[in-house]
Parts: sequence; C-alpha cells; structure tokens
Amino acid sequence: MVSGSQANHRGSHSALADRARALAVVLREEFGVPVACYDVSTGRLVPGVDTAEQARSAELSPETVARLAGEGGARVTLLPDRRFRLALIVAEGGRPILVAVGVLDGLTPEDRDTEQEEKRLEKWLRAVGDRLRLTDQLQARRRLEEEQAAQITQVWEGLLAVDHVVRRLRIHKEPEKNRQRILEAAFDLLSVQALAWVPQDSQAAVHVCGETGLAPSDLRQLVGLLARKQDLTSAKPLLCNQDDAALWSARFPQVHNLILFTACPQLGRASGDPPQAGWVLALNKWEQRRRGAEENGASVCSAAAPFRRTDAAFLTPFVALLEMHTRTSRRYQDLKDLLVGLTRSLTSALDAKDAYTFGHSERVARIAVELGRELGLQEEDLSDIYLTGLLHDVGKIGVRDDILSKPDPLTVEELEHLKQHVMIGYRILADLKPIRNLLPGVLYHHERVDGKGYPDGLAGEDIPLLARILAVADAYDAMSTRRAYRDAIPYRRVEEILTEGAGTQWDQRVVEAFMRCRQKIFAIRQRGIGESLRQALDGALRTEESLPRVPENV
Repeated sequence: MVSGSQANHRGSHSALADRARALAVVLREEFGVPVACYDVSTGRLVPGVDTAEQARSAELSPETVARLAGEGGARVTLLPDRRFRLALIVAEGGRPILVAVGVLDGLTPEDRDTEQEEKRLEKWLRAVGDRLRLTDQLQARRRLEEEQAAQITQVWEGLLAVDHVVRRLRIHKEPEKNRQRILEAAFDLLSVQALAWVPQDSQAAVHVCGETGLAPSDLRQLVGLLARKQDLTSAKPLLCNQDDAALWSARFPQVHNLILFTACPQLGRASGDPPQAGWVLALNKWEQRRRGAEENGASVCSAAAPFRRTDAAFLTPFVALLEMHTRTSRRYQDLKDLLVGLTRSLTSALDAKDAYTFGHSERVARIAVELGRELGLQEEDLSDIYLTGLLHDVGKIGVRDDILSKPDPLTVEELEHLKQHVMIGYRILADLKPIRNLLPGVLYHHERVDGKGYPDGLAGEDIPLLARILAVADAYDAMSTRRAYRDAIPYRRVEEILTEGAGTQWDQRVVEAFMRCRQKIFAIRQRGIGESLRQALDGALRTEESLPRVPENV
C-alpha cells in the first residue's frame, strides 16, 4: 500500500497532467501549432503533453515560467525569423497552475507590420484565454452544483440510514450487534477505507468496517498517538489530513488521514464504574473520479482526498447514536440489577411461605431454559424464560398458608382459591413495564393444549410458547419433588406421565425437547438451587460438561 503523501502526490500530478493534455488539444486546434505545458510549481514540462520540435524550440527556463506566471494573462513575444511565442497562463482557484506555450510563424511579410500582428495575436490569445476561463468557471459552477446536490443526497441518505438503524436497534439486547449495525450504516455512506470503534476498555472488542491493514492493538496505539495532539476527553472531532501525518506516519505509513470522535467521555469516571467510553475512527478518505471521454466507456478510479468539516458533520449523528446506545445500555444494566434484586426478594418471600417448594421457582427457571435452548430459541429469549420461571408462581404470595401446606387433598373451594395465584401474580407484575413481555408466562403456565386448563381455557397454539415451556418445566419439578400431601414421584414415572400427556395436557414439541435433554434436566434437579441469576440474565448459561446421568433405577 502506498503512503498518504505518495497517494496525494500521484493524485494531484495525474489531475494536472489531464488538465494540461486537454488544454494542449484546445490550443492546437485554435492556433494550428503544437503546444507545450509547464507546471508552475516546478517550472518543468508536464510529461505526456505534445512537445513537438516547434514547441521545444521555444523551451522555457523555470525562471521564465515563474515570471510569466507572475505576470498572468496572455503574453505574445517576438522571436527571431519573424516567429511569435504564445504563452497562456491558466489559473485554478485564483492560483496559476499551468503555462501553455506554442510558437507561431508570422503571417505579414513586412517588418513594419510585425507590431500590429503581435497586438492582433495578443488580442486573439486573450480572447481564447477569456473563453477558456469562462468555460472553466461554468464547469466549476456545474461541479459545485453537482457537489451540493450530492451533499443533499448524502444528507438524505444519512437521515434514512439513521432512521433504519434506530428502527432495528434493540437496546436491551445484542449490544455488540447494535454497535456493529451503526458502524456499518455510516461506513456504507462514507468514502473511507475503514471505520472503527475503539473502546476505552482494553478487554472490550474493537469493531471495524472495511480494511485497515491494522490490528486492534495498532488502532489502540494510533489513538494513543493522537492523544498527544488533543485532549481526547473533548467531544470535538479531530480532523487530521496530510499536514498532521507526521504524528503517526513513522509507525503507521498506511494511514494518510483520519477523523477521530470521542464517544461518551464522561462515562466510566466514577470510582468502581467500568470504562464505557470509546473512539470512532474514520481512516483514509477516497474520492471516485471518472476517466474517459464517454460516460459509458469511462473508468472509475479512486484517489486520496482530504477530510473536511462536512465529513465530520455527516458522521456526527452516527456517533451520537453510538453514545445514546452506550448510555441506554448502561441504564438498562442498572434496571436489570434492580430487577434482579426484586426477583430475588419475591422468590425468597414465596419460599418462606412453603418449605416444601423451597427452590422450586429457580429449578423451574433453569429447566425451562434447557427446554428453550433445545427448541432453538435465542439467548435473549432464554433470559426471558429464566426470569419468567423465577416469577411464575409469585402469585402464591396471595394464597392462604393453610392451603399451601395442607397435607390432605384440597376441596373444590380450596382448589379454586389456589388457581387464583396466576391472576394474583399477573396483577403484582402488571405495572412493571420493563417485564410486561413476561406476563403471558406468569398468567398462562397452567393452560392445557386440549383447552381444559386455567385461567382462560386456551388451547394449542393460542397458548404462548413461553407458557407451554413453563408448563412442562413446572410439572416436572412439581412431580419429582416431595410435597406436604405426597412423596416425590420417581423420575422414570414422571417422564412416563409427561410422555402420556403430550398432545393433551402439554405441548408435544416441548415434551419431545424434554426427552432429548433429560440428562441436563436431571442434573439441575441434582444440583438444586444456587445458580447466579445475574449470570443467567447475561446469557452465560451452563454447558453440558460434567452433568450427572439419570440413574436407570429411579
């Protein structure tokens, strides 16, 4: 890969040569003589332009080129043998860039008419220069209008991209994927070689869109070098073009320019808080140019280009979206911590009411997670299943203690009172907006697929999948645990009961999933309670290693 300075030099030199060739063609057609073009910055001939003998016969020294460029406009000089040197200075942005030179034989036979011919040629040359200048102005205006139209289009595309990303973001889930989506949306609209997220936390992953040629550790070192130029706790973007490249070129010659944004600089400053800040790094801006006379036959090439403040402005909403995502994710983590404490308190209160069902909710939660995994659910859905399992019987807090601990069969009235626990649990949790998606599991985990369950007599697919999974997990743990009114049912018999009730009481697919992962579920029953709720909610769920096997004689 060429360095930034080499790329800029080649790009500018190529553009100047294209301009010189086009100018030579126009002037040769106008005056009928070959034309040579000189680069004002070097005083040398531009290679690849017509330099036939007639043009070389009036070769200019660098000093003469500089003098003519300083005088500006058009100059006609009488040479020996009644010949005239025509010199036209071409400027760009008010700065001379080329001196075009040709030699024209005189047309008048008498020396006394030479002065008049020189004046006529100078007037002619000035008129050509004015025409070329007007053409360049019109082309510049057209380019400006095209650039403005392109910028407006880019702004609209940027707004649409931000809207599209916002609609796809799931703040409480997939934080890494969300960050990657934001970067990809910005990268697709920017003409850059790469766009990267470099987190302050050295243990967090670096996200890159495009090809940088740099390892994550290199990107962190590059940010460290930039910290010498600017306080990176500032929210102001840092634009570094070729003039600033000396800061990093020795270590990273493949980087010729960049933009650096600091995201959420104030996060992570409090004692004990994990670092949440990071940097958005755009590397190596390129612009596409067309070559060729006809649009259909034109080729597209990439050339190095400087970053502008408009590039930083375009990237700003995406950085703001990353900041919003970071802040919201942190608030969600705080909310989740609060929810963990609330859930623990509720399940502890429930366990205190009935010693026989101590740990039942946590076991049901963990069994339900295994069933959900076996059914192919995503990790975020497994977290919902786990939390719902913990809360599924929270309504039993409102059930009379004498019914929960009664050693004899319940009367019809007592059974109806016990069934109310699903409605009580629903009402307890209904006002907690962040967990409203869990309510169907709490309310319907006693429904049957044949429609004979409660509270609403739902049947088949009308019962939410979450509730169908919890129904199997709840039934398995309830039957295999000793209760006040009976001993624990042997595991093999429990499995038989579940198989016999598949398709009537319980969902056939869920029971089949249960049988496929029965060894894991038996391991949960053997281990009892104690798995970290926070760990489960974060998706760090158990593997299959070292699981005890179901004995054949139980």
